[in-house]
Amino acid sequence: MSLLSAVALGAVALVGGSALQPGLSSALPESTAGPGDGRPVQQSSAAGVSVAVTGPGTVASEQTGKLRVAVSAPRHARLTGGRVQWQKRAAGISSWRTMETSRLDPAGRASVRVSPWKSTEYRAVVRDSRAVAAGVSAPFRVSTRPTAHPVVPPPEGAAEPRFDALTDPGRRPRAIGAGAHAVVSRIPGSVWERMAGASYGEGCPVGRSDLRYVQTNYWGFDGYRYRGEIVVHASIARQTAAVFTDLYRVRYPIRQMRLVDDFGKDMAKGADDYASMNADNTSGFNCRYVDGREAQGVLSPHSWGLAIDINTWENPFQARTGVFPDSSYLDRSLVHRAVLDGPSSPVVQAFESRGLRWGGRWAEKDYHHFETPTATRSQGQ
Repeated sequence: MSLLSAVALGAVALVGGSALQPGLSSALPESTAGPGDGRPVQQSSAAGVSVAVTGPGTVASEQTGKLRVAVSAPRHARLTGGRVQWQKRAAGISSWRTMETSRLDPAGRASVRVSPWKSTEYRAVVRDSRAVAAGVSAPFRVSTRPTAHPVVPPPEGAAEPRFDALTDPGRRPRAIGAGAHAVVSRIPGSVWERMAGASYGEGCPVGRSDLRYVQTNYWGFDGYRYRGEIVVHASIARQTAAVFTDLYRVRYPIRQMRLVDDFGKDMAKGADDYASMNADNTSGFNCRYVDGREAQGVLSPHSWGLAIDINTWENPFQARTGVFPDSSYLDRSLVHRAVLDGPSSPVVQAFESRGLRWGGRWAEKDYHHFETPTATRSQGQ
């Protein structure tokens, strides 16, 4: 059977994540990534069809760039109307996801606008028409540059936060919409499943209906915009959204902002706050004991969702029982954009102007902690 006869059969098979016609698997081999510098990358099929993609190798994060495909085929082939399936994948991921399909013009060309995230690979898969057999370009890589200045390196000798692949700050989802785009909602079922048995468990002083899920965009330490999440009491949910909108506006950097449940269960009670702090995580609700006072069974105001911890690594808790999570930033004169350097800090003012007082004012300095005055507590976070 000839190659074009196989195309005419019209049956579709999936090979390597791409839609192929039977007998055309050789036209869609897995290729190494293209140069990603605007030069075309192409792959020739067994039928003499070649597919070349060109475009910018780098764009600003969340901005769009135009990719172009040029298809050449034997002289007898008619290119007009042939379909091009645009696919993408994150760098390092094996599977491809289809974005959209466009048609070739009489010259065998088509284009698409893309908005890459970090490092993204694209390819063009040319589907068969009556005269054009399937072909595929090699992956074309487009990298992004952050739209904000990354945070300066830590002071010399300062320890760095600790996280694994699951809690790596760079793996947070990309931002949604313009500005902070803060959204308050009741606790969705998928979020409650994450919380149950970790941050929420037996003996918690509040119920699901008392809590709210807040999502907001924030500026990461690497200069990229991310989508963050935090659970707080319903009575401070709107204030929380307003605070993080202010922090976004002044471009205050946040290392990461995810539910404490991502760090597993604490042996005593609640989710593992120590692991969360070690990863420099910003968080809210966690039905747990006060750090360092587990033996006394003293509930933290986080158990009511009436407290928020922010950038814990650069703003440690100096308790009677120790320094949590690390002492590298106990010297508050250290110059770092994430350090809350006093009551005049725009971050402190954003919280306190909305009724959440700062733990940096206490005898036991809790620089990363904010809570409402009505929180049931013994001093400590």
